[in-house]
Amino acid sequence: MSAVCAALAADPVLASHYADFRGKTEAALDPALVALVRQAVAAVHGIEAAPDESGLDEGTRLCLAYARRMPFEHTAITDAEAAAVVAHLGEGGFVAFSVLAALADAECRAELVDLPGLAGN
Repeated sequence: MSAVCAALAADPVLASHYADFRGKTEAALDPALVALVRQAVAAVHGIEAAPDESGLDEGTRLCLAYARRMPFEHTAITDAEAAAVVAHLGEGGFVAFSVLAALADAECRAELVDLPGLAGN
């Protein structure tokens, strides 16, 4: 369970909505990409090791490079970098990917500050 989900445990309705939103976001993408993006973002935060990119196709490597920039360099991402991810995933995939990276970042930050503990859970 993510730290965000644990922190929301006191409010079952909100926790359910968050889990549903997270699940729908992840369902819009390949499960392998979801796992790699989550791992890449966690590595930026020092929570996990970086994913092994050997054997990954160029499009997936582009996605991971973009995802690694989301936590601390999102304002420096260029239109060309975004367009490359759109070309790989399509518009809908890009939206889901962007939400996934943002949620992964938020969940890592929540874990690092012990959000469940701060929320009294």
